This record gives sequence, structure tokens and C-alpha cells, in this order.
Amino acid sequence: MYLGSNRWRMTKKPPRRPNLWRIGFLLLLIGGAIYLNQFIVPHIPPPFIPTATATRSPASFAQEAEALFREGKLAATEDAYRRAIRVDPSNSDLHIALARTQVFSRKYNEALESAQNALLLSPQNPMAWAVYGWVLDFLPGRVDEAERAERQALERDPGLPLANAYLAEILSDQGEWQDASTVARQALAASPDLMESHRAMGYVYESTANYDKAIEEYKAAVAIHPNLATLYISLGNNYRALGDVNGAVDSYLRATALDPANPEPYSSIARTYAGDGQFGKAAQYAEQAVGWNMLDPRLHGLLGVMYYHNNQFEKALPELNLAIAGGQTDQGPVAGVPLDRGTVGEYYWTYGLALAKLDRCEEAVPLFRLVLAGIPDDELAVGNATEGLVVCKEISPTATPNPSP
Repeated sequence: MYLGSNRWRMTKKPPRRPNLWRIGFLLLLIGGAIYLNQFIVPHIPPPFIPTATATRSPASFAQEAEALFREGKLAATEDAYRRAIRVDPSNSDLHIALARTQVFSRKYNEALESAQNALLLSPQNPMAWAVYGWVLDFLPGRVDEAERAERQALERDPGLPLANAYLAEILSDQGEWQDASTVARQALAASPDLMESHRAMGYVYESTANYDKAIEEYKAAVAIHPNLATLYISLGNNYRALGDVNGAVDSYLRATALDPANPEPYSSIARTYAGDGQFGKAAQYAEQAVGWNMLDPRLHGLLGVMYYHNNQFEKALPELNLAIAGGQTDQGPVAGVPLDRGTVGEYYWTYGLALAKLDRCEEAVPLFRLVLAGIPDDELAVGNATEGLVVCKEISPTATPNPSP
């Protein structure tokens, strides 16, 4: 076949010039891949494996807690022990130490839980039984259980100083002072450098009204542990019992410096000044006590009594009413305390006397009669209630009433 057309001639296309930009980009990609493979990938952890994090040992937390406890920083101490327990929850010693700290912080229900946890983890641990018994002694109506727990501790470790120290306090609370003295001396002989040994001996002396010796023992406890508020409160109580106003107030003020949120030293200062006839100062400190715990009816009663003796009858009434009948405060509801001998009875007859001073005898007289019928064996209460009935002209002054001190 003859092809006469040139349409089908085969000819080469002219060569293309190389694209330098594309070549450079490819070289960059190759270099990046090599770098990634050699330097980055080896340092990437395998997928689905958790990243390792540094964890403090429970021992380090415990050491921190012990240092904080020596400084008297109880809230921080408790926090450190809790962190240790989170790392090592099965360590009964940590739960024991936490319970002990919580007692000194007045967190008795929480301390009970911590002590119970220690016993669950280590039911044969004598220290767990000792601290458990000590906690029980601070809970209403459980002193007999407390003694049994300390006996359990001593069965497992006869002569354990801490168990003897705690047992001495428990026996004192039961009025068994001779036995209390014996076991307190055993604790002191076995461990004279233990703060609790001196504290227990001081408690026994205080319970038997041997205040001078009690002060010596509490001072010895303070020398071992100078940053515990409760030791200074105990010192103050014994100075107050001896009529040493300055010694008592100084001790209570040391306690407030270490534990400013604790209302007890403030209320104790109020009672100290009241016993010295300084009712203006007494009212000031009673106000501070109420400020720290508005839910305690006894603190309201104390403040009302101080206002009454300072001739501030109008201010006394609402505080005494909260103590007796309860009511609402900025911090929540207050439950009134039922009539009883001693300090509680004082709230009742003082409330009646304040009402009588303000010519409100129609309200005062039922209170006086309630006191006479409810606590007839409380001579001070009967004397003041009788005086109130005389003031309200309900009875004739046939005998000299027994006024409040």
C-alpha cells in the first residue's frame, strides 16, 4: 500500500527541561523521612502503654507528716498521712498515725474510722488496739469499750507504754485512780521520753486534784512536744484550779496561737476571768469562742452568763435562749441542751434572772419552777431559782437565797 500523506510520520518530541522545584521538594521529603526514622521514632513510646510518672513513696509522706506533727501543724499532718495512705492503703501503721493525729485535732469520729481501718488491716497489732481504745475514750458512753481495747493491746504486747498511758487516762475517767496511777507510772518507767507518758501522769494527778504535780508532768510533756495546743490547755486548767489567773491565761493563749480555730482555750480564758470577777474581759473571750463555733449551745450559754454578770441583760437573753431552746445562727441551727445539774442548770436560772431584771417575770417564773423541780439536788441552782422567785414576788424572802458567784 502506498501512503502518500505525511500525517503518519513518526517524529520525536523535543526533551522537557527538568523541574528543579519538584526535585528539591522530593529531596526534602526524603531527608525528613530519614530524620524521623532515625531520631524521632525511637523515642516515641509504644501505643496503648501508660506513660510512667514519678510517685513518692509512702515513707516520704510519713516522714513529712512526722515533721509537721512536731511543728504542731495538725491539718497538714493529716493531709500528709492521707497522701501516704493513697499510695499504700494496706499499711496499718499509717492508719494508726492518722487516727492519733485526728484525736489531737478533735476529729473523734474520723479518728474512730481510721483506727478501725488499722484493726481491719492488722487485727493483732497492739498499737492499733491501743489507739482504737484511746479514740473510744473520747466518745460518749464508750469508756468501758475503751478499757477493753487497751487490755487487748496489753495482751498482745504486755507493758506497751502507749497502751499503759492511754489506759491510765481511761481508768481516771472511771474514777479508778489508784489503778490509773499504777499504769501511768509503768508507762513513765518504760518510756520516760514519751510525751503521752507524762501527759497520762499529769491527767491522773489532775483527776485527783493534785494540781501542782499535774503541772509538773504537763510541763514535762511540753518539753518533749512544745507545739501541741492540748498540752497548754491542760496546763491552763491546772493553773486556773490553783487560782493562778496569769499562768492560766498565758497557757490558754499559747494554745490559741497553735490552734486558733479551737474555741476551747477562748472559753477557758472567759471562765478564768469570770472567776476573777473580770466579766468584761470574760465576755470578750466568750464572744471569740462563739465566733469559732456558733453551733455549740454551751458556748452561747457561756456568753449569755458573761453578759448577765456584766449587766448586759438584753444581750444575755438571745444567747441564753439559744443555749436552752436552740435556734438558727449564721452557721446553721443550734440544738438546745436539756436541763441538767451544774453548768447547764446555770444557763436556765441565769436566763430567768435576766428576764426578772428586765421586769419579764411572767417568762422568768416558769424557768425558776422548772429548775426547782428538775434539779432539786443542785444547791446553787436551787438558791438562785429561789432568789428569782423572791425578785418576782412569787414567794416571801423567808431565807437568805444562795446567789450566783
